[in-house]
Amino acid sequence: MSRVSNIFRLQELDLEIRHSHERIAEIDILLTDDEEVTTARADFESKEEQLSEAKLANSKADHEVESQRAKIENTQKTLYGGSVINPKELEGLQMESESLKRYLDTLEDRLLEAMVALEEAELKHTQASQKLTELIARKSGENELLTADRLDLLSTIERTETEREVALSNISTDDLKTYEKFRQRFDGIALALLIGGNCGVCGVDLARSKEQDIRSGNTLVYCDQCGRILYAG
Repeated sequence: MSRVSNIFRLQELDLEIRHSHERIAEIDILLTDDEEVTTARADFESKEEQLSEAKLANSKADHEVESQRAKIENTQKTLYGGSVINPKELEGLQMESESLKRYLDTLEDRLLEAMVALEEAELKHTQASQKLTELIARKSGENELLTADRLDLLSTIERTETEREVALSNISTDDLKTYEKFRQRFDGIALALLIGGNCGVCGVDLARSKEQDIRSGNTLVYCDQCGRILYAG
């Protein structure tokens, strides 16, 4: 391998290491991001509370209806049991019975509303429960895949760093200093490929006189525009 090709190989390895670290950082964020599950769990807990309230309201309405029916039954027994013979008292009992029946209609309407509300609360609770279960299962599956990817990337970094040590042994101290300086300056892209007589990064057309030196790979030739080291590939 030529002088420049050795440096270019180092750049490839460094970029692979950098990209692997960047992907690991992304994965770490995804692994800790459970906002969707948290939102679904909060919704489920809210629906659970609403269901509990609906059950309580339904139970109360049912109890009130049963209590009212018992009152009516007792009034009817008194009215028709023969123990009361006074006409005014009988008239009062009759009016009370009718009033109790009218209020029973109101209570039965309330019970019907409570039953409908309970059915709706049960449906929403079931839907929220299913959604939470599905999201937890999906998140668990995604996390398994992400964790596997993370382990693969760590293996890639370890392997690439070993290859980097080998690559470093083929580069002079001065060339390494130049490469590191340019790598910092150009965000990791210290070398640019020569593509059809042009710089592969900035696209400037290079002088023909430079191409021979670039293709030999034994001289560091720099792009006149972006300043990167040029590599013929």
